[in-house]
Amino acid sequence: MGLLFKILYSVTAFIETTIILRIFLNIFNVNTNHIIVSWIYDISHIFINPFEGIFPTYIYLNTYELSLTPIVALVFYIVIAFVLSQLAKIFSKT
Repeated sequence: MGLLFKILYSVTAFIETTIILRIFLNIFNVNTNHIIVSWIYDISHIFINPFEGIFPTYIYLNTYELSLTPIVALVFYIVIAFVLSQLAKIFSKT
């Protein structure tokens, strides 16, 4: 069960990290044509795509344009990771 927990942790950490990077890149309005930025946007889009259209696309904070979709996706994946880790702990005790 330890291996399953490590795999689960690694996958969720990767998903959450790419979404967090996307949020920061979006806040700072970086050049999306740059190869690294483009890669982060492409990878994170896979995980964010199911949440598009749930909330308004952008909110505006002073001079910043913030997309709500990655934030909603991040919260969802954090909750799912927590629930799955708790289930893994419960089943590892039995």
